[in-house]
Amino acid sequence: MPNTSRRTLLKWALGAGQLALLERAGLLGSGLAQAAEPDLPSRLVVLYVPGGFRPAYYFTPMEDAEIPLCVPPSAGYLSEPVFFDASKLVSLGTPNGPYKPLRTWQSWDPANPAARGAFSPLMYGYQHFALHEQLSVLHGIDQGTNDHSSAFISAMCGVAGADYRAPAMHAIIANHLYARHRETRPLPFVVVSGERGVPAGMGLPSHASPVGVPSIDALKPMLSGKPTDNAWWTGLDARTEGPELDAKGKPTGATLKTTAVERYALGRAQPLMGRSTAKVDNYLDGLHGSLSSVSRVLATDVVSLLERTKGIDSLKTNRPAYLANYLNETFTYTFGNANFHLTGLDPRMDMALRLLKADLCTSLHVSLRLDFDTHNGGGHAFSCAHGRGLMDCVARFLGEMKNTPAPGKPGKTLLDDSLVLVMSEFGRSWASRANDGSYNLPDDHHPYTSVVFAGGNVAHNRQVGTYTTRGLGTPVDIIEETGTPSKRVPRSADVVTTAMRIMGMEAHEFFIPGGYGEVVGLRKG
Repeated sequence: MPNTSRRTLLKWALGAGQLALLERAGLLGSGLAQAAEPDLPSRLVVLYVPGGFRPAYYFTPMEDAEIPLCVPPSAGYLSEPVFFDASKLVSLGTPNGPYKPLRTWQSWDPANPAARGAFSPLMYGYQHFALHEQLSVLHGIDQGTNDHSSAFISAMCGVAGADYRAPAMHAIIANHLYARHRETRPLPFVVVSGERGVPAGMGLPSHASPVGVPSIDALKPMLSGKPTDNAWWTGLDARTEGPELDAKGKPTGATLKTTAVERYALGRAQPLMGRSTAKVDNYLDGLHGSLSSVSRVLATDVVSLLERTKGIDSLKTNRPAYLANYLNETFTYTFGNANFHLTGLDPRMDMALRLLKADLCTSLHVSLRLDFDTHNGGGHAFSCAHGRGLMDCVARFLGEMKNTPAPGKPGKTLLDDSLVLVMSEFGRSWASRANDGSYNLPDDHHPYTSVVFAGGNVAHNRQVGTYTTRGLGTPVDIIEETGTPSKRVPRSADVVTTAMRIMGMEAHEFFIPGGYGEVVGLRKG
């Protein structure tokens, strides 16, 4: 993604391709007030694990008798315990309906969760923060591909391929809720980090395009309202509030604080509208919308707002006791005495939390930095040890959200008001037990994976779907786009659909080529 700048923001525009398809699905307009129900989340957060992970080592859906067929016996990796047997699994809470509860390997010492050596505190965060109250996992999802870039696109929009054939779900949600939050969230869709790729808005209005915000310092050169940061705008930065006009000069119903330069530029599209083709009008409308977005960002002075907002807060002031034997960073873990330290995750998690707490964005994408594309004999142990470590960092992130009031929603937490998805592009090869009791441990791409759903309007403490002992997905109950019930192996399109249904969208309000349905059991109620 290019660095965020006024030039980058001004390049946002409607894509000409597939406009008819998007218009048919109602995606070219912004969502209206029906999305404002108080119990629905108003933010989408995607925490992305690069490279393909092995989620059954973190949340285990298989039957006890199946576990020794596909999970190696207890071992070590860089002095960190790895692998487990069925007797070591614990449920995180009472079962919720006809679904398996969340189960994980109890690698920690129940009497002292901070203990290390023969124990590991990792994954205890889900119990510490009681996250089973707002979290469920869908297993056995067919991504439709073994290729990294194609699978990333599949995870983002629900259709595998070399290019996007539908907008990323982040963009659809940002567009759907734009009308509701246009005056309070000047950055509808933010990417903090994206090592495996950047989700694409593909033809949606400019406000649904991703903008990179890796750090506050990255915003200062072009988007800070402080004269000390951008002295060349001195004398040109006085703003006047007035009705916001669209590209045709009609009021949008919102207000906008603009400078004299911005007012002049915003008026340039109107005399050109209707003089050429519909595609040209769409392009002009996109440019006009982009400039309006830039104006709103500058008027909000997002740099000062982010500087005033504490990202990592309760995790520092009330650091969980189970982290006592790790480094002082918040999002870290250690193997052995010093065999491995995870460092460098704090800045991006802090930036993400600042953006959410400051209520500046609707959709947020964060890549979690550590890449799991190992392709070696130690890949399973790596996936087990580092995967559980990274998933515990996810638990801390969710815990911070759970301990933060939701902006503008008394009695609600930031987690209540958000849908958080944890995903990777696909899974990785499964272990298998040979006749002599040894284990085959291949380490390659595998098209079946899992996705964690957490936050508001998510059914609690459920594992929906499972895997065969060879790592294939199994059929689950699905409501197809037509409203017809079916039972089949879930696909990435069903993940995207389920997320948008949790966010309050109806199936007719979006379109995913190839068919799509909502997985039953993940949405509350």
